[in-house]
Amino acid sequence: MEFVHPERLWLLFLVLIPILIHLFHFRKRKTLFFSSLRFIQYLEKQEQSARKLKHYLILAARILAISSLIIAFANPFIPTAHNQKSGKNAVIIYLDNSFSMTALGAEGTLLSEARELAKRVLTQIKPNTNVLICSNHLNSQEQFFVTKAEALRYLDQLEPFALSRSLNDIIDWQTQQIKQHEALVGPLSSVQRFLISDFQSQNAQLKSQEPAPQDPFYLYQLSAQKPNNVFIDSIWFGNPTQQYDANQELFARIRHSGSDTDNNLELNLELGKTKRTMFLKIGNNQSKVVSFPFTEKNKGAVKGNMSITDAQIHFDDTWNFAYEVPAATRICLIQNETASQRVAAAYAVEPRYQVTQLDPGAVNSEKLTASDLIVLNGLDEISTGLRSDLLEAVTNGHKILIIPGSKIVTESYNPLLRALQLPQLGATTTSGLQLQKIAYEDPFFKGVFEKQLQRLQTPIVSKHYLVNGQQQSVAIPLLSLRSGQALFLRAQQNAFLFTASLDPSFGSLAQQTIFPTVLLRCGEFAAQRYPLYAMIGQDAQVGIRAQAPGDLPLKMNSKDFEFIPQIRKIEGLIQINLSGPAALEKLKAGIYQLLAPEPIGQLALNYPRTESRLNYLKSQDLLDLFESNGIKNCKFNSIKDGQSLTALQIDQVAYYWRSLLIFSLLFLLLELALLKWWK
Repeated sequence: MEFVHPERLWLLFLVLIPILIHLFHFRKRKTLFFSSLRFIQYLEKQEQSARKLKHYLILAARILAISSLIIAFANPFIPTAHNQKSGKNAVIIYLDNSFSMTALGAEGTLLSEARELAKRVLTQIKPNTNVLICSNHLNSQEQFFVTKAEALRYLDQLEPFALSRSLNDIIDWQTQQIKQHEALVGPLSSVQRFLISDFQSQNAQLKSQEPAPQDPFYLYQLSAQKPNNVFIDSIWFGNPTQQYDANQELFARIRHSGSDTDNNLELNLELGKTKRTMFLKIGNNQSKVVSFPFTEKNKGAVKGNMSITDAQIHFDDTWNFAYEVPAATRICLIQNETASQRVAAAYAVEPRYQVTQLDPGAVNSEKLTASDLIVLNGLDEISTGLRSDLLEAVTNGHKILIIPGSKIVTESYNPLLRALQLPQLGATTTSGLQLQKIAYEDPFFKGVFEKQLQRLQTPIVSKHYLVNGQQQSVAIPLLSLRSGQALFLRAQQNAFLFTASLDPSFGSLAQQTIFPTVLLRCGEFAAQRYPLYAMIGQDAQVGIRAQAPGDLPLKMNSKDFEFIPQIRKIEGLIQINLSGPAALEKLKAGIYQLLAPEPIGQLALNYPRTESRLNYLKSQDLLDLFESNGIKNCKFNSIKDGQSLTALQIDQVAYYWRSLLIFSLLFLLLELALLKWWK
């Protein structure tokens, strides 16, 4: 047996009081005057043994009453197997506040049920117990053990959070806070851990625990009334480039996670001033791709969102997006006097292309920053300085198109090509020159051709440069020759390469109808200044091609919210961090205007869909997961009909102060009875 307050046991010296009373009160003699003592002596001998027994019983009752009272105030308890250390007891509660917990249960949302269940746990613990509340935030507020009252207040503040955590993250966090508390404050006597969640399968990552914790784990799994969720999984444009008065098509993938087949869903689209509505049905655990064709009648910055009706989880019912229909595309044409003029002529057809022609020696980073597409036209050699400026521009989000000269120096070309993840060029070849394949399905050619021609076999060049390492390169061939060599390639939407020169000795490539089409398409791709959307917590760096003058912070401004993100400024590029703790805590899904301090663009944010697919762990799988990783003291409870009907089976330390108070009262009553009725 141990004591919560052993310092109070020194009061046991008070048991000397009844002993002294016994010694000096019951031993007193009285003088009685009688004519004859013969009968008195006879009676005294008869009652002496009875009186001594009465006195000893009264003394014992008083000693036991006082001892029981003092020991009760010392709060004795018998330690359990996991409670062998000195110190205060502790309770750790993890409350899952991810978006999947917004599903409806029997008594409100699962999050509200979890909150009330956690409060019920706190009502059963002792007032002096240390409490640690942790959620998916895992922030500075959840680093310290607090009192019971503070824990109850914090539970009321917990709201749904965009980030989900794995079991390994939660348990590691709890273990770390236990170690920190014991190092700074002192050891904890017993630790009981409560995990309240819906336990989705995608969060079931747990590593082996060494040393294996002996603390008891209580797992409470909450279940929704109807585990169904319909959500927008992704959106994309059929034509990746945006042009005014051009035909466009917006696609969306809608998924259904669950077993409810009786659904009639309403899908709404708002795109600028355009509004569309569609009704659809989706089978259980199936997906459907829908499309909205339209004619682009917007100019400049365009905002849009798509939403679907859903009776359960709502965070993934809306998808925000934003794009720009550019008024002009800036082309920086780097060429010398002998270069073909057909490149400039192709861009002069469209008035929205603004072409600046530069000699290779006049190029600098400032001029490259002021362009959307950089075209190297007919250069035989690329200097080290020019290569450095070009790579910096591409890193900052600018696109580059390379058309080699007729007598290139491969030693100067190939370092640039390697850095751009393009294959290297070798000697010229005259074999297999017929155009055999066009990558019609690639986004680059999406919407360019009315029909696909299967048999091309068209001579398009008389010779071209060999492409070394084409199979090992990540670059994608967009135009392929009969020999299998690529005539035109792209690398990750940033760099494009022709493998033939425009010099007449290489053939009539510049006169082919596909040539200006490719040039204009590269210009359309280069006009994109910011992404269609970004995901909160997933996209660590979102690049915006814009200038932010001075040292003023960049602000993200929505209708009722303003946020200053962490950014990194590069020449002509602003990288916005959406994965830091501040962004996760503060940002909400929506469309934000970027101010620096004047508007420089817009950014559409959405919540990740990791919590949208409702796949839950079964009880035995969950227990096996814990046991296989060293956590064997687990108790599982499934909550389907509401938390108020769930019996809390919590291992409590056996305290005996109530029993000792009762014993103290009984001993006092026994003393009174002996004094009053034993004559």
